[in-house]
Amino acid sequence: MTRFANRWSTKALSTLLCAFMLCPSLTSCTATAPALAQPPAQPAQPPAAVTDPWPRQLASGDNTFSIFQPQYERWQGNRLEGRAAVAVENQASAQPKYGVMWFAARTEVDKETRMVALEDLTVSKVNFPTVPGGGSAYLTALRQTLAAQPLTIALDRLQADLEVTRVENPGRVVPVKNDPPRIFVSEGPALLVRIDGEPVLRTVTGTGLLRVINTRVLLLLDQSTGRYAFWLMNRWLGASTLEGPWTPLDNPSASLDTAKQAVQGGEVDLLTDPAPDLKQLLQRGTVPTIYVTTVAAELIVIRGQPSPAPVADTDILQITNTDSDLFLYPPDGAYYALLSGRWFRATSLEGPWEFVASGKVPQDFAKIPESHPKGTVLASVSGTPQARQAVISNGIPQTATISRTQAALTVKYDGQPQLKAIDGTPLQQVENASIPVIQVTPSSYYALQNGVWFVGPGATGPWAAATTVPNVIYTIPSSSPLHYVTYAYVYGSTPEVVYTGYTPGYMGTVVAPGPTVVYGTGYVYPGWVGSFWYPRPVTWGWGPFALGFGVGVFTGFAFGFGVGAWGGWYGGWGWHGGCCWGWHGGIGNANVYNHWGNNVNVTKNTNITKNTTNIGHVGNTTRISGGHGNVYAGHDGNAYRRDGNGNWQSHNARGGWDSARGSTAEHEQAHQARQQGQQRVNGYNRQATAHSYHGGGGHGGGGRR
Repeated sequence: MTRFANRWSTKALSTLLCAFMLCPSLTSCTATAPALAQPPAQPAQPPAAVTDPWPRQLASGDNTFSIFQPQYERWQGNRLEGRAAVAVENQASAQPKYGVMWFAARTEVDKETRMVALEDLTVSKVNFPTVPGGGSAYLTALRQTLAAQPLTIALDRLQADLEVTRVENPGRVVPVKNDPPRIFVSEGPALLVRIDGEPVLRTVTGTGLLRVINTRVLLLLDQSTGRYAFWLMNRWLGASTLEGPWTPLDNPSASLDTAKQAVQGGEVDLLTDPAPDLKQLLQRGTVPTIYVTTVAAELIVIRGQPSPAPVADTDILQITNTDSDLFLYPPDGAYYALLSGRWFRATSLEGPWEFVASGKVPQDFAKIPESHPKGTVLASVSGTPQARQAVISNGIPQTATISRTQAALTVKYDGQPQLKAIDGTPLQQVENASIPVIQVTPSSYYALQNGVWFVGPGATGPWAAATTVPNVIYTIPSSSPLHYVTYAYVYGSTPEVVYTGYTPGYMGTVVAPGPTVVYGTGYVYPGWVGSFWYPRPVTWGWGPFALGFGVGVFTGFAFGFGVGAWGGWYGGWGWHGGCCWGWHGGIGNANVYNHWGNNVNVTKNTNITKNTTNIGHVGNTTRISGGHGNVYAGHDGNAYRRDGNGNWQSHNARGGWDSARGSTAEHEQAHQARQQGQQRVNGYNRQATAHSYHGGGGHGGGGRR
């Protein structure tokens, strides 16, 4: 049967779309400003290509060891246990000798460069069936050689291994909230200005103006006129109420400029260097529609009337003239929007919108081709391979080695420290602190900044890098604004350093029932407002045309919830409402430890940032496995290879190869994982090459949130 999406003409689709715009018309609830032009491609920072050849060769005496790609057995925190096939060559032997080594290592993960270093690698045992004593001499040589320098491996190879071989286990599932935010839909240029609750006004010294301090933008109230003023990059806008309408001020008062000068220096973002899309819009002289909100909200900007296009092999219509993930599904007469990794449904763009669980969206959404521009939404459809990949990726930590003597912390308080109980725990938080500060006991406080834990005897310190974190901290529930600290860890220490890490939950992405990865817990956490404003993590309103929260105001919170990690204020590179995941993209792949500098972040594996391998090269492997160099380590300690016809062979005691006996399912899994990992490395490198030659660009970033 011909699919619906393939049998409708463009005219018919447009007619059908209009039928779903229930009265009153869409434009009665959305902005009617001039339509946005299709935004041009924006330059992107070109990623570095991954250099990760296997097998890896190293020399020891007269022997040359070829170590084949390691195979995962257990990865817990920053400890990886695995095995690898090994081939040994020397001049005295006509044929390579194959065996298996078992190892354990501390992992140093850099998600930005997509590389993992296996530090402090120890080889526990080896098995070489054709060598007397099982190869005990080789065990000594491998231990000595691998202790001197770490192995490196592409993160995408390890993740592929996890996806293929790990038992189905979503890990830590968080009871998130999914109440729909207020969703604004605009058919023209628009901005969403967020205020953290009801406006809190404070006097601007030297003027008769009051500033709304619980927002990142410069929003002022003139008490003499009762009118509001808002600074937007290069102009003042005014309105009689926060709801607008906002229009340019032809003759702004001198007091407005005085106030603007008074707040410079980081307390307020004056939008002097906004996201590229917004900057271009404002430079053209366009005044967007301004939506000011004091509640959780999202903005969907459509460039003119919605333009539908069929998604192949489904009955879904994609709304193509928006950067949001917005679809129309005619079989049930509803729009579907993906926001912060959650699905919402409405029979009209006017709303009302209702939450739809990831396992309850129409089955057609699971059939969207992965190669489709909206293929990234597959990660938010329960049961898809992409959703499983996202869950696994969300459990992989970013790690660092931190100097205990160089790491220093200063906490800012708005007045004297004020304690507040954390519900469901015996803990208390200092609610007027600039970063998370937690009282465990009256003489034991823990603070977290940029992924590093500190401990002190009181709220004012003195602070030292923590070598352990009490388990009770990891019981903080998702209803608490400090829940995200439970994704930052201390794995171990020496007298000189601590080994730290965080999983993407620290950046705001958590595993929700489904399981799927979503952004934010969905809870609304009121910020602290006194003389200063210390906001809490938020779930909604992180699109490129959403203002009000930013890097500076969050301090420690910012780097837990995705703003600082972008290196910009609110994105600007093809934001999508999909979420947080991706094998080489997404905010979960940022490295917040970069904020500490090299004196504090003394991670030894500098080779990771350079994407180089520090052991051996792929040399002459003609003698190794017939030249294809793809040998696998079985759980039974034997080496296996797969011939061109898909048949498996095992290395025998005579030094040859026999047809493998028994089940080969284990080896097929390893082969599938290795192929999948290689494909991802190749894909990443193609992207890196394309960015290098063409300057990147576009509104890619699929799935980033």
